[in-house]
Amino acid sequence: MTYLNDCSYSHEVCIASVRDHYKFLATMYLHEEDITYPPEEDWATISSEIFQDMDKTAEIISLLRHLPSIRLPSNNPFNQTQGAPWCYFSDWQNIGALLEHNMDGKSLKLASEVPDICDDAPAHVIGIKNGGRDNRLGKIYWPDCPGEISNNPSYGHMQIFDDPYEWALENEAEWRDIAARWTVKGFFEVLKDQFLNLKFIPAIPLYVIDVYAWLIPESLVERLQHGWPDMGNFQKLECLEAVETTMEQQSRTDRQVTM
Repeated sequence: MTYLNDCSYSHEVCIASVRDHYKFLATMYLHEEDITYPPEEDWATISSEIFQDMDKTAEIISLLRHLPSIRLPSNNPFNQTQGAPWCYFSDWQNIGALLEHNMDGKSLKLASEVPDICDDAPAHVIGIKNGGRDNRLGKIYWPDCPGEISNNPSYGHMQIFDDPYEWALENEAEWRDIAARWTVKGFFEVLKDQFLNLKFIPAIPLYVIDVYAWLIPESLVERLQHGWPDMGNFQKLECLEAVETTMEQQSRTDRQVTM
């Protein structure tokens, strides 16, 4: 069990956790070329000047300059591969490029921090998709986290237990309180564990589904294995081909049932 007083922000831990998670996803289903890493001089499209309408601290800007991203296809930005079920991780260097071309920063902030919390998210909180990373306190908020995950006792040491109504501003306390709260490293370890145990499943190219919201065909789980989670024996390409075949068969079956 982790308490708020035990938490602190670490620039290095945040960067390493995101990098490690993306590398892990590449062993399972992401194409290596879909992950973009910042150059030695960091992302040129991310600076306090470019991001001024996002209203974020210098520490947040520094963090974003060092984070990798899952590439947004130039021909269709909606074809970004998901990094978790129904989740597209923010591509901050691409967002910086949009800001450079005069796209409205407040609209982009709304897209990453969602309407429910956007107006109440302080400058040291940044969205990684739905929810945010708290840069000052060093934790990650996961709104709508499945109860099977947030109530799993084996993850208890990765969660942060506190009462936001005791310390947060009144307009922040509600969204902080209703979200599951994790250490940065613990959050990504939980995501990895869900993939390892096939609770999160890359079903077809680009998309990830989960067992908490969908009835997963047993044939899909069987097709996915291909040595998983033994990294040394896992056959990534063969697995993805088998999964795609299974999903196509399932789609044809569903269409026949509804006709």
